[in-house]
Amino acid sequence: MSRSSVAGPAAVSDPGADPELELQLELGAAAARPRRTMGEPARGPGRPRDEAASQAIFEAALRQVHQVGYGRMTVDSVAAEAGVSRASVYRRFRHKSDLVTATIAQAYAPPDARRAVDPRAALVTFLEEFDGRFAEPCLEVIGSLVGARQDPEALELHRARVIAPRLGYARSLLEAARDRGELDPRADLDLAVQMLAGSVLCRRMSGARARHGWARRAVDAVWRGMGPVPED
Repeated sequence: MSRSSVAGPAAVSDPGADPELELQLELGAAAARPRRTMGEPARGPGRPRDEAASQAIFEAALRQVHQVGYGRMTVDSVAAEAGVSRASVYRRFRHKSDLVTATIAQAYAPPDARRAVDPRAALVTFLEEFDGRFAEPCLEVIGSLVGARQDPEALELHRARVIAPRLGYARSLLEAARDRGELDPRADLDLAVQMLAGSVLCRRMSGARARHGWARRAVDAVWRGMGPVPED
């Protein structure tokens, strides 16, 4: 049987084979696999080696962004460091910004708001950690990228995967406080989230130094403005 007639993941490459041909074969095998249609149940968890490869790709991508930056990292360099093929990366991610935003989302995922014992204290911690993320090299790179609007799709991915979950976490904490009677039931929680996140962004953009206890004061200010309305 000739090499051209071999299809599927069982194909074995010969030593010294053309890398481009190997890539085409692997991509062809991936495309030939049946795809799950909408409404069709999942077939269960993937193979352990697939999960290990995905984790290796995430870890390699995070190291690459920290060490060389978004602009200099490539899919090839991530694949080489992860010990997988280039096609293995492209089976999981469409392009570099897809890979990087997914990596950051996994590395810095917010906690489960339902586990917060004290929503008010959890919001203080949220603000402190949100502020601290601006010191992370990978977030600085992504911030520069989307700020320059060089890649509109990367901007949307960043908003959906990185920003939205964090703001959603803050809103969930406010909802918990409202349900406990600590906030006015009519309070505009979306506005409160914007005020809290804005306290970080405004200070960062102005270059002002953070004073001790700033996060607690920011939360206290929102709490006072949205607390229960006194009965007449």
